[in-house]
Amino acid sequence: MRLRYKLTIDSPSTHQVRVQIEGKKETNEKTLDFFLPRWSPGSYLMREYSRHLSRLEATTQNGERLQVDQTDVSVFQINWEKSHLKKSDDSFTLTYWVFCHELTVRTSHVDQSHAFLHLPTLLMGVLNQNIIEPTIELHFPANWSKVSTALKDISPKRELFLYSAPHYDALIDSPIEIGCHETDGFQVLGVDHHLAFYGKQFPHKENIKADTQKIVEHIANFMGGVPYDQYLFINHFIPGFYGGLEHSNSTALHYCPTQLTNRSGYINYLALVSHEYFHTWNVKRIRPFEFGPFNYLKEATTNLLWLAEGLTSLMDELFIYRMGLISLDEYLDMQKDNLNRYYGIPGKKFHSLDESSFNAWIKLYRPDENSNNSSISYYLKGGIVFFALNILLSEKEKSINDFLKLLWSDYQKNPKRGLTSKQVFQMVEEVGGAEIRNTFETMTSTTDDLDLETLFTKAGLTFNWETAETPYLGFDPEFINDRVQARAVSIDGPAFKAGLNAGDEIIAINGLRILKDRFNDFGKFLKVNETYEVTICRLSSIQNLSLRVGVTPRKLKSIAVANKAIAEKYLNPK
Repeated sequence: MRLRYKLTIDSPSTHQVRVQIEGKKETNEKTLDFFLPRWSPGSYLMREYSRHLSRLEATTQNGERLQVDQTDVSVFQINWEKSHLKKSDDSFTLTYWVFCHELTVRTSHVDQSHAFLHLPTLLMGVLNQNIIEPTIELHFPANWSKVSTALKDISPKRELFLYSAPHYDALIDSPIEIGCHETDGFQVLGVDHHLAFYGKQFPHKENIKADTQKIVEHIANFMGGVPYDQYLFINHFIPGFYGGLEHSNSTALHYCPTQLTNRSGYINYLALVSHEYFHTWNVKRIRPFEFGPFNYLKEATTNLLWLAEGLTSLMDELFIYRMGLISLDEYLDMQKDNLNRYYGIPGKKFHSLDESSFNAWIKLYRPDENSNNSSISYYLKGGIVFFALNILLSEKEKSINDFLKLLWSDYQKNPKRGLTSKQVFQMVEEVGGAEIRNTFETMTSTTDDLDLETLFTKAGLTFNWETAETPYLGFDPEFINDRVQARAVSIDGPAFKAGLNAGDEIIAINGLRILKDRFNDFGKFLKVNETYEVTICRLSSIQNLSLRVGVTPRKLKSIAVANKAIAEKYLNPK
């Protein structure tokens, strides 16, 4: 079936986009079921995009009204039999409006300054129909001068903005930026790579274009070429923002512009670019079998997100180290931060990587006060587990490079087939042998402790631990003006044992009023192993708790290089 989509933005200040879908019923069926996706690939939560939809109606080419019934939260049925048409007509124009005022990488945002169109929020598909070579036509205010998208431009004239895609999945996998944003670009391996920049950047000395090009060149050469005809990086620089979402030949990135002005912040930006770009291969092509063809109305549960995101989380930082964008010390400092986060999450004792992946839809994307106590991120632990796998493989004169090349080779032989856990483990065994496969499988399927210090030692790296004993309360504060409230309480910590709950306001300690500034200085007046009376307010009731201050769990101070030759063999194998 062929569909023509038209998006019209008449008044950006209203945040409304009018969507029109034109087509013709190709079968003798009396109905067509249109659906708006409930979620976006790469972001594993039911977003319920249809909640922003309104004013839906359908007509024939002759202008007669067609009956439209909503049959599910995101499904709308055009019914010819109920329409009582005066003249038989299989054509249709479906029209509806979508409110777009949420700026994230997985939603659409329209205001006077620009339009960022994340197409799963806007474009309906048709159930049980293959949509072949859909087109999309864009209409927007005349004072907006630029359109950035990786869709194929088929505009017959300059003043028309018309694009096409091979099928519906590819169409909605192509975000669009419209406005007066800055654009730039470069070529790698003879392929155009475009850059779009929305938002203000604070003055900085970094060369985003040159460094992005280095990332593309390095990863593309490492993977043996690029699997697309063109690529687009959409950058949104908004204070306080962070995130990215991968697409087959583009990515949308959100980053805080003030962070570009300091070295650590810029390094994190480079890692984000590397992460989302590497998804071009890992996830968009090398993928769990549940990830295509997609059912946009149901969760695509898989226990392989540790492959999709964990492996990518290892490689994003490793790539920017290998290409020389960061030093060895900077790379190891990033690993220190990763490990400290991992050590500080009690939930790793209760949730395996398989479970974390499968439950992403109800846990990782729906964090609450107890998340750290009950679960572990497949991004974080997944990256650490692949770090460990790389060390184990290096002992067999192999590396993560060999595993990646096997993954990519398998995809090229079977591009329509996704992977199962069993197939991934078989590839690990093919590269490193049965013993490494068994160890790796245990790391992903159980909550067994990871002996990371021993593994890092094998890689020529040494852990240096903090030695000072500092007081520890065991809860994360949240400051409401000057008042102190418990945001989350760590299981088995001092606050947990004392009975403190998330949401409790800490009013006083030993009768001394506690406000933000004094709480931040608690290490200066609280003593380890001393017991204090803590006055709290819980649900408007004043209570006293007895809290014995503990010792801050040990943290890594640094990761040092004990043997550079061995470390390089692991980090940058030839």
